[in-house]
Amino acid sequence: MARFIVRRLLQLIPTLAALSVLLFIWLRALPGGPEAALLGERATPETQAAIRERLGLDEPILGQYAAYVRQLLQLDFGTSTQTRQPVLEEFLNRFPGTIELTATAMVIAVGVGIPLGYFAARRRGSLLDNLTVGGSMVGICTPIFFLAFVLKWIFGENLGWLPTIGRQSPGAGATHITNLFVLDGIITREWDAAWDAFLHLLLPGIAVASIPFAIIVRMTRASVLEVLGEDYVRTAESKGLTHRVVRGRHVLRNALLPVVTAIGVLTGALLSGAVLTETVFAFNGIGLFVYEAIRNADYPVLMGFIMFIAFTFVMVNLLVDISYSIIDPRVRVN
Repeated sequence: MARFIVRRLLQLIPTLAALSVLLFIWLRALPGGPEAALLGERATPETQAAIRERLGLDEPILGQYAAYVRQLLQLDFGTSTQTRQPVLEEFLNRFPGTIELTATAMVIAVGVGIPLGYFAARRRGSLLDNLTVGGSMVGICTPIFFLAFVLKWIFGENLGWLPTIGRQSPGAGATHITNLFVLDGIITREWDAAWDAFLHLLLPGIAVASIPFAIIVRMTRASVLEVLGEDYVRTAESKGLTHRVVRGRHVLRNALLPVVTAIGVLTGALLSGAVLTETVFAFNGIGLFVYEAIRNADYPVLMGFIMFIAFTFVMVNLLVDISYSIIDPRVRVN
């Protein structure tokens, strides 16, 4: 297993290297060059000249790229032109919110989607199957921002059951250690604060989970139907093995491979920020921050965001590969 993980990590290095080259070219192709992008509204001929000298932009292009890579390796993405704070610091403050929202959405999507897709496949043509297929189509076709507004109006403003703004109530008086508010409440044993943060996650989490849930349900159903028709399943059943053994060892184990791929891709996409949902619920995550950066042409934030999300996708793909190797050990050989 260790050799398999090391091999996969080494294969991912060229991906990040190629992305660094593309970002380097993009930054130098911006109007006014990197210095104007980094300075934003503060750009004047004098400040541009000073930053060109400080960043070594008058050196040969290979020397500039080497310095640029050193900055990336030191996690130095510059300073946001919006907040005047280091980009990395802003990400570390906001990314935990996106992690909590993504975790909530994927727990809902996976925890309900896989069992529902499996039982729909086992009862093909039944009322449950038809409702599952029809419901998943509605989930895929319904815009997330529309569902977010509906959930906010019904359960927040109309019924008053759940909070609709922010990550935690202003008067919660919570101690923040990791900026994962639910985890912080558990660590500090501030149970009221943890519960309050959890309630703030429910509505945006359900909204974000809608499309992943629909995709996972449909993929699980299709994959289980395909596996049920395989010879080895019929052979296992003919040998008199119990349904529990057939389902666990032969059906689900093989049907989960494509589903795991979908879960990995969906998780990586959600970790890049649910911009519309975070905007509707004023949820202070990375998506809302990047939306503001795009609107204000905050290039240091955008550059840091691209590298940050690329690294996130790389690590998610690594976890998917590891999951593959656990579900099907033959993957390690390939």
